Amino acid sequence: MSKAKYLIDTNIFLRFQSGEEYDRECFPTHYDNFLKLLDDGTAISIDKVKDELDDEFFCVEYEDIFKASITNEITETYNNLRSRIPDYFDTVSVENPFDADQYIITYAYHNNLCIVTQDEYLSTSIINPAIKKYNIPTICDYLGAICVDNRDKKDNIGKYNDGFGCICLTELIKIEHLMKQ
Repeated sequence: MSKAKYLIDTNIFLRFQSGEEYDRECFPTHYDNFLKLLDDGTAISIDKVKDELDDEFFCVEYEDIFKASITNEITETYNNLRSRIPDYFDTVSVENPFDADQYIITYAYHNNLCIVTQDEYLSTSIINPAIKKYNIPTICDYLGAICVDNRDKKDNIGKYNDGFGCICLTELIKIEHLMKQ
């Protein structure tokens, strides 16, 4: 896994499926570049994403990219994060125990990877600040990651360099395009 830089969320794989936003027919260059990241081990994912995805292409053709999300070392990291953000981890483990998000965050944090997701950053409610909204970018931001999305975190475009982070697909495309120049 030494080459891995990016950890791919379920919603990214879904966007590359046939008939979706970034399928091979509509965006052949981006599609092929994404597959190259998977082929060379720069981009990986976890078993929990594979469980959510359960498709005929990525889960079969790229089976090796899906890494075990629960090991003794990663469980220690999970427990550490759970003690730091109990509202999130306690809520998600009860309400959505099979959701991959908590495992994606933990795996990326443990392995110093950048999560690639189409989730948009959620801030607390303006009407009632006591209402907390959580998703991958929100938790990553809380943990000190540079987060880039297409809405609230546009100010961070171009600021992610390396290590634990959270970016959207368009930012991944830009980063990888710049690296090839």
